[in-house]
Amino acid sequence: MATTPEQAPRNGDPYQAFEIESHPLTGLDTYRPLGRVEVKFLDGCNRSCSFCVNEDHIGKILNPIDPDRFNASLHSLLEDENESEKPFAVYGTGGEPLMVLDVVEAVMRPLADYGIATRLVTNGTLLTEARLARLVDMKLTGLKITYNITDSARLLAMVGGSKERDVLTVLENIRAAKAAGLWVFVRISVGATNEDEIKKIYDLMREIGVDVVQIKPWIPSGLAADEHDGLSLPRDRVRGFFDDFAHQNRSHPGPGTNAGLTVSCYPPAREAEFVTKDCPHVEKIYCEPGGRVLVCNYANEYLGSWFPEDGGLISVMARRRELYTRLMDEHGVTSCPARVNWSRPTGTISPAPAPNPAAPPHRSSHWTASGTGRPEMRLELRRSGHLIASPVTLLDHHRYRFWSVGADIDTLLPGRMQT
Repeated sequence: MATTPEQAPRNGDPYQAFEIESHPLTGLDTYRPLGRVEVKFLDGCNRSCSFCVNEDHIGKILNPIDPDRFNASLHSLLEDENESEKPFAVYGTGGEPLMVLDVVEAVMRPLADYGIATRLVTNGTLLTEARLARLVDMKLTGLKITYNITDSARLLAMVGGSKERDVLTVLENIRAAKAAGLWVFVRISVGATNEDEIKKIYDLMREIGVDVVQIKPWIPSGLAADEHDGLSLPRDRVRGFFDDFAHQNRSHPGPGTNAGLTVSCYPPAREAEFVTKDCPHVEKIYCEPGGRVLVCNYANEYLGSWFPEDGGLISVMARRRELYTRLMDEHGVTSCPARVNWSRPTGTISPAPAPNPAAPPHRSSHWTASGTGRPEMRLELRRSGHLIASPVTLLDHHRYRFWSVGADIDTLLPGRMQT
């Protein structure tokens, strides 16, 4: 299955140079074609980070995506002769996708036949030798690894479920990924609790020889939204940090190779001479396990459902083209919470039409709930007698939030559903 020259990977991998030639992406209110599809493989993680931009909780493999169903939707998009926009990369994320490696392989392995670059976003703690060998065997082209903290005591305080040796384990795993021939991108998020470590981390990554280092301010989304005041730098200090970091780099460039250094989600860094991409999410669509497709994982603009029976990703692409100028301005997604660090987000548009209640079978099924409102008890959400989800978040004394249950139902109040 061949791609067109426009979709063919550059140098075997379209992100190998991290699109440096495309920076800066200004004027994003002008339509940008789809560049990548991002798929959330599950709602669960082996860690619980106070700075997480999702709300995935530790130790739970919740709602893994149905790979056959997702593949049917994605491959239909790739093979549709009437669709001119095709992604040249697919990112897999979570939660922690290495917790569901069978699902990852089922989605990623076939994409090599389409000439599509594949990336996995991971915290790096589960990147064992056996898992790494399996990723290479499925022809994964790269890893995006988060590394924010070098101090073990600080890590233990900020990351639930972490182990004292994690700071060293992840560094070893990054080295192993590079040795295995994978393209390695390391993301460092900066905030009030770790700004003193960023130069040290960057120098470590230069020494290892990673391909790209990305620095971005912490974004008040997901769990991090609840910790925003303690985590994030004041707005004026964010700019000061980048000025200081640029000065440190000029004065003491550090060891090893000059890893590609970029700044994301903070356009003012361009004034400090950083390579800056205003909005890294403007050229993607974000697919959740329960079928929803969003403009990006930080904002809530809903583009429709990737479920094949709802029209799949082909209908999502038509919706994206129709609504693009309403969702974007010259710096990207208008409602993105990252903009609180330098601007002001606007309200969410959420322009997709309401689902047709008479259409797909998964929305006409009978929903029931059981359990109590006491936090020590489990509630269950069932569809036609089959367990769909258990609660992952106690919102208040009697209200629970469910994730990705296959329909537009987010919360349960004892005795009734809210849709």
